[in-house]
Amino acid sequence: MLPPLITPYLPQYAEGAVEDSARKLLHGSVSAIFGGLFPFLHSDEEWPKCKECGNYLVPYLQINATSVNTPEEFRRRVPPLEPEGTTILQVLLCTTESDNGTCFEGWANCITEEESWLVRRIHFAADGHDLADPAAYESVRAELEESEEITVIPERVITGWTAGRPETEHDEGYLYKPEDEQYYEEHEPAEGLKLLGYPIRGKYYNNTSLSDNCQAGDAGSHDEWQCLIQLGTREEDNPIYTTGNIYVNQCALHPDSFEAVCSGTW
Repeated sequence: MLPPLITPYLPQYAEGAVEDSARKLLHGSVSAIFGGLFPFLHSDEEWPKCKECGNYLVPYLQINATSVNTPEEFRRRVPPLEPEGTTILQVLLCTTESDNGTCFEGWANCITEEESWLVRRIHFAADGHDLADPAAYESVRAELEESEEITVIPERVITGWTAGRPETEHDEGYLYKPEDEQYYEEHEPAEGLKLLGYPIRGKYYNNTSLSDNCQAGDAGSHDEWQCLIQLGTREEDNPIYTTGNIYVNQCALHPDSFEAVCSGTW
């Protein structure tokens, strides 16, 4: 039996730099910010650090989960934390260079043990009074910009997302590959950054969840992972690529349970 088709959503980037991009993301006039040096933090928070190496995490993707410019199907997967205000889904990674490519890739490939990312829903009031003052983190930004071992990803604003063609499972992941080659060609998963859909896989598949299962809730260990965001593939779209395709899986039963995946053929 063939897996169900799933529609992916591909980013629409603004042309050039966008003035006051953080405010526009907070108010929902754009959908997301890729990269940059402005993590959305509460006023009482410190800039998050990697639990493995202790260096600062850098923003990879921050999506307004309450904006009409973000696909409704994705917003159902990442529901708002409160009815009023703005909920943002954050993906921050440790891009410190290491023998494993980056610190994040070492963790995603199960070589190191401590978490090298932060994925969470974070909520802010409509007027943004609980948003941290950017000036409070100028020293951190300066340190990251001057670092020779930490990759800072240039900021790109995503104004919205375009529905791609419905996808079937990537051929590396099929239990039973379709005999109809034309069917597969018409529904082959898209590469690059995307929301939902099926991820590009490789011969090897490494994930960070304990025993491959979600442990959240009271129902015991369960395997209900679904691809939420394909962060990047082996193409040039992935600014930290060295080892494989990377993506975020989400538990279908628990919206705040995530695992990192790195898959490739080495």
